[in-house]
Amino acid sequence: MKIEKNLHKNEIRKIAEKIRDAIPIKEKDEKDRIIQKHLFNWELYKKSNYLFCYVSFRSEVDTFEIIRRSITQGKVVAVPKIFPKRKIMKAFVIESIDKSLRPGEYGILEPIDECPEADYSKLDLIIAPGLAFTEKGERLGYGGGYYDRFLSKYPEIPVCALTYEALITDSLPVKENDIAVDYLIIEKGIKITKKGIYYE
Repeated sequence: MKIEKNLHKNEIRKIAEKIRDAIPIKEKDEKDRIIQKHLFNWELYKKSNYLFCYVSFRSEVDTFEIIRRSITQGKVVAVPKIFPKRKIMKAFVIESIDKSLRPGEYGILEPIDECPEADYSKLDLIIAPGLAFTEKGERLGYGGGYYDRFLSKYPEIPVCALTYEALITDSLPVKENDIAVDYLIIEKGIKITKKGIYYE
């Protein structure tokens, strides 16, 4: 199964989820460890002190180890919280996965009310999710537009996406308001997109 050209966004989303869900657990765990290792060894990540990271859900590339290790290393870690009535997403700083998160919208773990909102002026790296991507960094999300609206506010902050090679396709039906990412981190390593700058 692969993502074909000229498909509608919702069709691509369904196919991408099927591809991701079909990866056997042991294989997924190994792929996730490799992707995490690429991130941990990346100079831009090492130099970052204040990062925003999605909390993985279902078959997304796992971020729990990334969040734990980043906090242990002394980095400030902010995670997303959705406000559906206002159709916005904000970032809140957490102290730990176990104490600072609880199920929120759509069943995804979100920061508890006691967590302070992030200082967006200090964010130096964003780790974003997605269902499918192109080599140019074009990103197809889940359809709510939360990340596109969030990322559009902070164009100066480098954005990387964690994904599997099988979810990178030649083209996507993106629009002007769909925000591309600067880097793709996959099993083979870190890909700099058309939008990205090499930080070494």
